[in-house]
Amino acid sequence: MVEQRNVVNFFCGMDAVVPHDPAGTWLAVTSLSFDISVLELFYTLARGFKVVLTSDEDRGLISKGPMPLSEQHMAFSLYYWGNDDGVGRDKYRLLLEGAKFGDRHGFCAVWTPERHFHAFGGPYPNPSVTGAAVAAVTENLAVRSGSVVSPLHHPARIAEEWAVIDNLTNGRAGLALASGWQPDDFVLRPENTPPENKAAVIENISQIRDLWAGRPVAFPRKDGTMFDVVTQPRPVSKELPLWLTVAGNPQTWKDAGTHGCNVLTHLLGQSIGDVAEMIRLYHASLREAGRDPKDFTVTLMLHSYIAETREAARETARGPMREYLRSAAALIKQYAWAFPAFKRPKGVNNAFDLDLDILEPEDLEAILDFAFERYFTESGLFGTVEDALGRTEQLKRIGVGEIACLIDYGIPVDTVLEGLRPLAEVVKRANVAPELAADDFSIAAQILRHGVTHLQCTPSMARMIAMNDEARFALSKVDHLFLGGEPLPGALVEEFGRVTGATVTNMYGPTETTIWSSTEDARGTEGVVNIGLPLANQQLYVLDEVQQPVGVGVPGELWIGGEGVTRGYWGREDLTAERFVANPFHPGRMYRTGDLVRRRMDGRIDFIGRVDHQVKLRGYRIELGEIEAVIEAQPGVSQAVVVAREDTPGDLRLVGYYAAPAEVDEGALRAAMARGLPVFMVPAHFVRLDAFPLTPNKKVDRKALPAPLARRAAPKPVEAPVSAPEAVPTEALDATRVEAQIAEIWSTVLGVQGLSGRDNFFELGGHSLLAVQAHRAIRDTLGAKGLSITDIFRFPVLADLAGRVAGLTVGAGAPVRTPATKRAAAVAPVALTAPEPEPKTDIAAPEAAAPLNPRAQMRADLMARRREMRARRPA
Repeated sequence: MVEQRNVVNFFCGMDAVVPHDPAGTWLAVTSLSFDISVLELFYTLARGFKVVLTSDEDRGLISKGPMPLSEQHMAFSLYYWGNDDGVGRDKYRLLLEGAKFGDRHGFCAVWTPERHFHAFGGPYPNPSVTGAAVAAVTENLAVRSGSVVSPLHHPARIAEEWAVIDNLTNGRAGLALASGWQPDDFVLRPENTPPENKAAVIENISQIRDLWAGRPVAFPRKDGTMFDVVTQPRPVSKELPLWLTVAGNPQTWKDAGTHGCNVLTHLLGQSIGDVAEMIRLYHASLREAGRDPKDFTVTLMLHSYIAETREAARETARGPMREYLRSAAALIKQYAWAFPAFKRPKGVNNAFDLDLDILEPEDLEAILDFAFERYFTESGLFGTVEDALGRTEQLKRIGVGEIACLIDYGIPVDTVLEGLRPLAEVVKRANVAPELAADDFSIAAQILRHGVTHLQCTPSMARMIAMNDEARFALSKVDHLFLGGEPLPGALVEEFGRVTGATVTNMYGPTETTIWSSTEDARGTEGVVNIGLPLANQQLYVLDEVQQPVGVGVPGELWIGGEGVTRGYWGREDLTAERFVANPFHPGRMYRTGDLVRRRMDGRIDFIGRVDHQVKLRGYRIELGEIEAVIEAQPGVSQAVVVAREDTPGDLRLVGYYAAPAEVDEGALRAAMARGLPVFMVPAHFVRLDAFPLTPNKKVDRKALPAPLARRAAPKPVEAPVSAPEAVPTEALDATRVEAQIAEIWSTVLGVQGLSGRDNFFELGGHSLLAVQAHRAIRDTLGAKGLSITDIFRFPVLADLAGRVAGLTVGAGAPVRTPATKRAAAVAPVALTAPEPEPKTDIAAPEAAAPLNPRAQMRADLMARRREMRARRPA
């Protein structure tokens, strides 16, 4: 029962944590039949939000297949490089004719590079000269260097030459600066030979900007005196658009952000994923320097050729591209190391130190084929118009704002010019956002259709969104995320940081205290995000079993007091009296949440787990969260849930469910868990799920977790006998028959099929109570009156136990089969509990390796304290 005072206080608390002036658009993804939705709707509507409701059918639909992935604009430019050491009057025909075409068909710029002393790029020794030629035949295109190797030139000459182009184009000049990489080029300016070139290009940025703005820059004369240079002619543009050419060096990306430059990059030695990570570093560097990343452009150069079919594009580009790469010695060297059949020579640490003469001709051809296929499928703008549009959307998502289409790498000029027509179609269509399907009411579609600014959901739903490309893009449009209802992993917050710039708020509170009682600005640095500090007029208490406060850092149960505490449960006076009690610390009552928490020094509260997720199993009190933390610490596991199931009456077992891309080796998992947990806390069964079932409000639905299927025991290798026996002893025949009978009993008791002689009772999920059942069945069925319960523990391997039983049933003097393994030989002391599995050498001990899942780290840190707290509780 929620009273008016509770709602008024709820509004007051929400006002402090929900940006609402001006009000935005709130997407309601929880079920309208759930009380949390009603109060949130009351609040959002009262504050003037546009509220978008989702139906029960559409709430689970994150996206409805392919859809427009972005509204971000993508610019397209033409990039020239060339590979030509011949003589001919038409050497620059493609440059000029392509520039004219681009000028008429929506391209934004033409880039020409600076290359020296090599056919690879040889037609372009001076981008200001080729840029002037482009300026003369175009009216709309920007004319840019791609790039000027500034350490090879005096900064004043760069400013002068490009000011001429700026005047010729009436303000369309743009400049990319590069540090250079070929040592021989620095005969033009030896003092800047690498590694001095890196510092020189950074210094040139400010020098060229000052000269462009008309500010004097001092340079030394021969006698050492300084001369203040002011260059002529004066440019048309007040500011020179400036790019820094970067590759895979993170520091260079950061330098671009620090110095406020756009970025020109490529996929030579980088993948799209690599570029995405570098863009994140670049944007962070821009923000640190007080700049808005939206004001800057990442231009990505891509080799390009578009045709009617993908295969036609492949065949047209294959030969020229391979020869182009053959000329690019440095690229071939890099790909030699990437090619699976070619290993890096010992002692070679730099690609430029690799002598290609050591390659056999067939090796070199294989490397070229590998490089071409990689470029065609992963790193270029190749194929059909639809292929190119798909690549464009992929690049929009990672923050690329311009694609520089490299078109002159050896394809015949007329073929390239003809191929510009479908490329122009890409330019035309890339920035026309398709309309959403009228019947698409998925989460992603609703966000885009209505311009959602605020979204509240559970971490489980957030995880689903983060795994979906369309939804990830849609989420990037949201300004504020509110996550609650479940523990929030810091790793998930970190993932959202890559997807969106939205604020992320962790919200905590039960319905009994008017939904939300505390909040915290979420950070990805925590294993599990803390639940923060209380909202307006509420108090959070961490108490022991007798409702006394515990110390900082000591686990206890969370109680909530204040104006959020509701009247109680309608028609349930007994339950109300149990959960709502008089508050001994403040006026009013307080509510018992059933959550285990601990308080930090700063007053914030860490969530540990649920009291009601404790179970009592074979006399032991077990906190399931401890087991989940250990499972989540295993490589490949992203999420784990452990429940106690009684699928067979009277047989209560722990079942561990985990989400992972592939099955985790169960034997290795058991061995790893046995090192950090007592054996009675190791689940009897493990079940891999692609995704966890969720309630209508997108929490993990523990009741919907599937029952473990009857498992087949893992096949064991069969060792060939050293020599064939002349006769089979009667005892062996009896042991074989007994082994089959015991296997049938084990199958019934354990629910496991397909047993072999080397299977271990306890590794198949057996425990002390099941051992009692198995002992009784074996004794009664096989007449093994002398079989003791301790024999089940002494001989846990099926074949060994069969030998023991056969020895008891064949007759006096019959040989007793002894355990064949060290594991089976452990006989003292014997207790009615499953023996701990022998550690396996293929799994490192927990103390030697940090958990791979950040969510597991914090939970693991709390395990010792929770065990101490459990030990103090009455059984």
